[in-house]
Amino acid sequence: MGTISELLLDMLEHESKQTRFVLAAAKHVDTKFTPKEGLRSLIDLANHIAQIPLIDQKFYSMEFKNFEEVQAMEKELRKDSIDELLIVYDQGIETIKKFISELSDEQLLENNLKVILSLFYQKDPEKSWGNYIPEITTHLAMHKMQLWMYLKLSGAPVNMWTYYGFQQDE
Repeated sequence: MGTISELLLDMLEHESKQTRFVLAAAKHVDTKFTPKEGLRSLIDLANHIAQIPLIDQKFYSMEFKNFEEVQAMEKELRKDSIDELLIVYDQGIETIKKFISELSDEQLLENNLKVILSLFYQKDPEKSWGNYIPEITTHLAMHKMQLWMYLKLSGAPVNMWTYYGFQQDE
């Protein structure tokens, strides 16, 4: 089977490649597109997706002391083009992959993490990276679908092949 970190990394890498493919498909779409009033623009959603790997890793590592620090990092990482966002995304994925690969199985399973939400709103028990790495992966998956729907609604030529990260021959 391999180590727990190899298993979690495999899962994260699989989803992150698909998410990157959908993010790259947004290059030729109007980034100001908003499917409905009150929803975020495509560029705002793309920024959120590109920032997930780095922000979530820091969030679950308890590197942020408050939500203002999270917002400051989001502002610092914000970009105006999909090409720039792909760089942010790739750097974030490499950072989290390196972080995970350096953890032992024992460290991955140790319940020693309490996230900001728990500090302010809930009294949840501490959890492990073994719990939060799948959370990061599903966070990517959820917003990948949201971005794919934005692209579809904007009239972009996307289909399920795009969603699953397969290049179609023209």
